[in-house]
Amino acid sequence: MQQQGSLAPSGGKIALRYGLIFGLIQAVIATIILLLNALVLTSNTGAEFALGGLAFLTSLAAYFVAGVMASKQTARVGTGTLSGLWTGVFYGVIECIISIALFFSITLPRLTSHYNTVGYPSGLSSSTLRAALTVGGVGGPIFGLFLAIGIGAGIGALGGLLGRSQARKNAPAPLYQEQPYPGQPYPGQPYQSQPSYPGQPYNPYAQPDPNQQSGAPGQGSNPYNPNQPR
Repeated sequence: MQQQGSLAPSGGKIALRYGLIFGLIQAVIATIILLLNALVLTSNTGAEFALGGLAFLTSLAAYFVAGVMASKQTARVGTGTLSGLWTGVFYGVIECIISIALFFSITLPRLTSHYNTVGYPSGLSSSTLRAALTVGGVGGPIFGLFLAIGIGAGIGALGGLLGRSQARKNAPAPLYQEQPYPGQPYPGQPYQSQPSYPGQPYNPYAQPDPNQQSGAPGQGSNPYNPNQPR
């Protein structure tokens, strides 16, 4: 039994495993949405906003489900919290890298070409505008990374509460071992007050006869007392 318990995965490994699984799933969904926004929906602001909201909702679902699945394995809320955190880490890092890559390869050249055509805002040079766009294009994904980690831990904790309750509900009931009543011996043990007489078969479960005298002087006849007349 101890060997099986030592071979069971720890809560940290379980949280890391589910965080990796759901983090990669959400990263794939977010990558598809980022590519659609960058390559297809370049002028449809409403569709871009709707897809961004969809990515946010699916990320919440990923954090929650990861917390539930992890906590069901250990019956601890902390495992769900850690699983949601790892989901946010893997998803946030991948989305941050892809967002920055898409910004420098597609978004920044497109914006630069646009402002070169229509002109720069008043008081801003091309270098100043490019630096401002770069700060926003890099700082936004980095802020989103930390936001994903924080939200992932919080939503994972909520999922951990549900996973813990499910784990306790599905846990096998402990085996009940009936205890003897007070004064009743355990199986295999005779009553302490049961006398044993020569020639009488020993019965460990026989109740003592209240009419049977102990053989003490002045307490009646005892058939096994050789000094007493029959």
